[in-house]
Amino acid sequence: MTKRKKVIIIAAVCAVSLLLVRALAVRILLFEPHVPSRWDDFLPLLSEYTQVAEFYSSDFEKYDADSLTYYETYCFTENYKHYLSPDEQELDALMKVEDSYYLDKHPLEFVEVSGDFFYLCCGTGRAEYVYSRSGKKPKSSDCLGDQRALVYKLADNWYFASVPDDWQGLCP
Repeated sequence: MTKRKKVIIIAAVCAVSLLLVRALAVRILLFEPHVPSRWDDFLPLLSEYTQVAEFYSSDFEKYDADSLTYYETYCFTENYKHYLSPDEQELDALMKVEDSYYLDKHPLEFVEVSGDFFYLCCGTGRAEYVYSRSGKKPKSSDCLGDQRALVYKLADNWYFASVPDDWQGLCP
């Protein structure tokens, strides 16, 4: 192989490598969530999170509503207002979830149940944990509004959804 061919091959490899590095940087900067999922805080309490999801979901099934919003043990929506009475185990799970939940520098603000989905929402509208009773990946929620979100699976039936800073207000 001539010296010229070697230089051309090295230049081509460098150009392709540079393009790959740029593509990876764009992917990380523009399309990765800027809100951490706090995976290490979530997974040790997976059974408590699931118990809380089932607690609220069982109350939701009692009513003919598209969605219900809960603030701790109180359901407060336009047509439905009632208290929930958790037993001791459910109350313990609720307390553990409230103590561990801290997304986007905010504590748990409210819980939304809609169809097969249970959403744990913080006040910023940028991140949430989602429990899917059917196991299907969620597409949108009232917590995140109409913003497009990145959704990652954390465990069976559990997802983390986040709106990257760069997408806020830019994508329908």
